This record gives sequence, structure tokens and C-alpha cells, in this order.
Amino acid sequence: MCRLRTHASLEPIIMAARRHLSTLHPLHALLDPHFKDTINLGSEGRIALINAGGRIEKNFAAGRYTMEMVCKEYKNWRFDEQALPKDLLSRYGELED
Repeated sequence: MCRLRTHASLEPIIMAARRHLSTLHPLHALLDPHFKDTINLGSEGRIALINAGGRIEKNFAAGRYTMEMVCKEYKNWRFDEQALPKDLLSRYGELED
């Protein structure tokens, strides 16, 4: 599930970076190798893995209900809660100094 979230959250960032950063910008040079093929992999994953009748649905015990469970999980996912420090607080609670 975590890998699906990574691709879902990174694709808009990749698109924005490619549209708005000059190819001469140092961040473009730094990020471009890491972003290479991420959009294609996400697209292929949606087609081969997580669509109805895909590999996940065929190979997991829940069968055709697997995708239904994934959809319910995504409905509860909040992108704004994945960033620091909210993510750390949700995992570990208040840390004492």
C-alpha cells in the first residue's frame, strides 16, 4: 500500500517540476534522474497491477474484493497528514524532550 501512495503523491510533483523548473535549474538536474520513468511505471502499474482483473486481484486471497479494500483505504488517506511533523506525531505521539 505504501508504494502505491508514493507513486500517487509523487506524480503531481514530478509534473509540476517538469513544467515549471528550467532544465538549467540545479533542482532539475538533481531530481530528474530520480523521477526518470516514475510516470510510466505508475501508469503501467495501474494497468497491470491494480485494475479489475489485474495481478493483485488475481493473486491475493481476497480476489475480486482486493480492489474494493484498496479503494476504501484510499478514501481514508489524507495527503496533508503524510508530511512531517504530522506523520511522526501520528506514528509516535508526543515526544518528550
